[in-house]
Amino acid sequence: MLSFFKYLALLLSALTVGLVGFVFWPALHSPVPASSACLSLNGNAGKLVPLVVDRDQMYGVALTYPGIIRQGGYDYDPQIPPPIFRKLAPALSMGGEIKYPAQHEILEVVDRLEPGLANRLQAKLPAIPVLLDYEVELGVVVLEDITINNIRDPDFAPKLGYFLANDLQSTTVGILGFGAEREAVFLDQKGSFPGFLPVSQRMWVPNLQLPNSLLCIELQTYVNGELRQNQNTKNRIYTNRQILGFVAETYGKDVIKAGTAITTGSPAGVALNAPRWKKRLGKLLMMDRFDKVSAVASASDSEGQFLQPGDSIIVHAQPFGSIETTIIK
Repeated sequence: MLSFFKYLALLLSALTVGLVGFVFWPALHSPVPASSACLSLNGNAGKLVPLVVDRDQMYGVALTYPGIIRQGGYDYDPQIPPPIFRKLAPALSMGGEIKYPAQHEILEVVDRLEPGLANRLQAKLPAIPVLLDYEVELGVVVLEDITINNIRDPDFAPKLGYFLANDLQSTTVGILGFGAEREAVFLDQKGSFPGFLPVSQRMWVPNLQLPNSLLCIELQTYVNGELRQNQNTKNRIYTNRQILGFVAETYGKDVIKAGTAITTGSPAGVALNAPRWKKRLGKLLMMDRFDKVSAVASASDSEGQFLQPGDSIIVHAQPFGSIETTIIK
């Protein structure tokens, strides 16, 4: 018969194997690019016109590229829509100088979203990090009213214009929102500080609109001259029609009005890097949202990826050219 200590050793070994397996077990589903018809920029395929959007109808979609899902350690399920959030009107800008949020501004925002949260945050973290991130994105503008029945028709070709955007955001606000009672409003606010959505001055409107058409272009981000993001939009895992459907369903819309603007997600290469194993380990350690902010801030201190005052960010894509932003105090 096995002795007590041998039983204990076997039990500890089994637990260790189980815990390691949980932390490093691969994702159940692997995202793949959608089947899209790439629009050509050659010749007279389309035209650039001034960008006009309804500031009260701006939305964002997250986790739409395989690389960003892996980089952030997120679980992907093809049956579950990606996160959808509003972009508030003050965020819209044309680039230039964007103010780095002060600590008191972060505290004011989180306390407004969840009364009492600022005090709890300060008790845990005397120095509140901003964790300012960047995201180059292709945006779409709805050019005529689209009904939910249109979206559900697989043969429907939505009339869309395309623009370039840099979706700046406070990762701190985003992390504090996960699991909160009003999680959606935290997601709305994390990228809606003044000027946090620099966009191109013009949008490109194709002459040909197809049910699954997409402007397939290279999206690039440079931070202080260093190339951080470089990905073609053809790798996006949702079609434009699917993204329109996500917005309509999330906000209970029967009609998506002309002028509605949607940023359609960013590829890998952002500052936030949280591999799946780290997130699972955090669950085992029962880390709360304050612990997570602290952990990301500690890692970023050594990696130096998040934006700071004085940093220059350029997002670039043809046919839009570049949007340059400088972070100031």
